[in-house]
Amino acid sequence: MKLLVAIFLFFTLHIQSQEIQGTVVDAKTKTPIFGASVYYDGSSVGTMTDEDGSFSIQLPYQNKATLVISHLGYVTQKIPNLPREAVLTIALEEEVESLEEVVLTSDPFTRKDKMEVFKLEFLGDTQGGRACEIVNEEDVHLYFNSEDNTLSAYSDKPIVVQNEYLGYLVHFTIEEFKIFFKTKNLKRVDNIYHTLFDGTTRFYDTSNGDSTIAGRRQRAYLGSPRHFIRACWYGDVENQNFRLKKGSKNVEISDFMEKSGDSSGDLREVQFYGGQFIIYHKKRSNYRSTLKINQMDTTYIMDRYGNYTPFESLVFGGHMSSYRIGDMLPMDYGF
Repeated sequence: MKLLVAIFLFFTLHIQSQEIQGTVVDAKTKTPIFGASVYYDGSSVGTMTDEDGSFSIQLPYQNKATLVISHLGYVTQKIPNLPREAVLTIALEEEVESLEEVVLTSDPFTRKDKMEVFKLEFLGDTQGGRACEIVNEEDVHLYFNSEDNTLSAYSDKPIVVQNEYLGYLVHFTIEEFKIFFKTKNLKRVDNIYHTLFDGTTRFYDTSNGDSTIAGRRQRAYLGSPRHFIRACWYGDVENQNFRLKKGSKNVEISDFMEKSGDSSGDLREVQFYGGQFIIYHKKRSNYRSTLKINQMDTTYIMDRYGNYTPFESLVFGGHMSSYRIGDMLPMDYGF
């Protein structure tokens, strides 16, 4: 049964930054919860509740990121679409322990073999991905279903990844991770047709201002999905060295999208024209991506950081779809 969270919002107007304050309590006893983690999903911006269960979290601009509240032994809560400023009271439900149903089906592969392909798909088969280490690899449970040729990953704890290449410690909480294979083997080339990758992510900066790492981050950012969406927010796609095509024809920005909203505001409305585009980036070699727009008559809400809703309606393919944990930057990168 889905557990409910009591959230009480009190809104005030703020003219610049987004500041969220609140208290986290036990839903049953109403006592404050000390040490709960509160963070914007996909960012390096987060905090912990104090002895009174209180927290305050702030970003320079209003955004469309989801606020995540978690604590060991409680059901994690996620709050999307926060206003510019709010005061929250969040009641966390205790997590009910239950015995998992055991289904006996054939799993023909060793943990070592499954872990190898999982890490390549989770971290990325790139220089950044190969430089990553999963600190708590023993907490990751892997299962290959021979009936539908899928490899699933589960973890009761956040997966902790040390990314030495980009200088981040990353905590990723799996909600769903599944690799779909064409045949009953773990070969990746011409055998994987889809990888489902969903969860919440928090970044901790471990770079200590290293200039080499700063350069790697900039290279990872150029041509990334976040770079592209930020360019859409600014209406600056071409100046950011992106080139668009539809079929074999070049596409001007005016034939690709229209943006509206106050130029001094943080959120913009964007409407896309046409169903599928090819994206090139002039500063990246061997770069070719696709963008499929599943909802044609939808107005997308975008923020300065590169977040947007509805998230599931824009589907990236090609180079942009290959980004994994080892190449990802927090949403507040560059701010």
